Amino acid sequence: MKTAAALALIGALLAPTQSGASPKWTRAHAKAVLTQSVFFVTDETQADRPDYQLAFSARASRSLRVVGGRFVFSGLAHDAVTDTDVHVRFTFVSPGRVTGFQGPTADKTQPSFPIRAAFYYAWYPEAWFRYPVIPYSRFRPSLDLYSADDARTVRAHTDAMLYAHLDAGIYSWWGRDGYPPTDERFGRYLAAARTTPFRWAIYYEREGYANPSVDTIRADLEYIRHTYASKPAYLKVDGRFVVYVYGNSEDSCDATAARWRQANTVGAYVVLKAFAGFRSCSAQPDAWHQYSAALPEYDLAPDAFMIAPGFDEWGEGAPRLGRDLERWRADAAAMIASNARWQLVLTFNEWPEGTSVESSYEWASPSGYGSYLDVLHEVLP
Repeated sequence: MKTAAALALIGALLAPTQSGASPKWTRAHAKAVLTQSVFFVTDETQADRPDYQLAFSARASRSLRVVGGRFVFSGLAHDAVTDTDVHVRFTFVSPGRVTGFQGPTADKTQPSFPIRAAFYYAWYPEAWFRYPVIPYSRFRPSLDLYSADDARTVRAHTDAMLYAHLDAGIYSWWGRDGYPPTDERFGRYLAAARTTPFRWAIYYEREGYANPSVDTIRADLEYIRHTYASKPAYLKVDGRFVVYVYGNSEDSCDATAARWRQANTVGAYVVLKAFAGFRSCSAQPDAWHQYSAALPEYDLAPDAFMIAPGFDEWGEGAPRLGRDLERWRADAAAMIASNARWQLVLTFNEWPEGTSVESSYEWASPSGYGSYLDVLHEVLP
């Protein structure tokens, strides 16, 4: 009923007069349209052309002023893409069109070494369900069984990693047509971080489950460069966009590293997963990392130093790594002392394997961010 009444009000305000003449575009008309509509706009004034989905409250509509005979808005709007109130400016013309739109400028900074990052998973709600167990996790996040399609989730996670003094997230990516649809979701993460110093890099998962050809890797790197790397929130080192690469026990210098070197004709900064004999490989990538959350620490300095809070998968009889908050604090301090270029947390939210540091009912804290992120907040500079 409220929606119908609002639409009737707008219709009455904008309806032609009895004489058939168009109504006068008054401030009252404009404010009614502004508060009862959602506006999909692109900021054409900025190089990255960010998109917004804006709604205006009655209070916000008071920022609509008459300037030089035109209605100019300069104030706050709520952006549904990023679940954030943003300051915007535009001219509002009859019958309710936004022109000359300008939104907030991007934070174009990039972190310097050491870069502290967490592995991140946007494969929810899909990963909550592993029949017949729902949810497939021994723990329950404080945000409950969330969806990575929800802007509120993306905003909360971005804020949580900033609180933990992390510089970046390493985003599990299953390709353009992969499942879960991580590619479809990645843009929202870049948008949410756009005005912050937080950055994102892709974690190329398929290398861990197949041996993609040189042509496939090259095409994927070109796609990442074209679609994401130009965004302000994409992580770069010396101007080169960063791509982490997962791996498996069959990786080797000739089978893996050489293939990636041949494929990387686009100047990506590639961080491969270490394998036996990686230091002597002739096809060295830009850096190495390890993914082994079953160990509390994994020292791969000077390239990387990894820490994990625990590993307790639902389908296994006992934890591979039990949780110990004081050990976690010591591990975080050891990571800092390592002076490794990449200082990595395994993981922010891999709930099925029980390696998350995201807030959970089991380790909630007064800060709202959970005990494990509280430690990082206290220990990391």
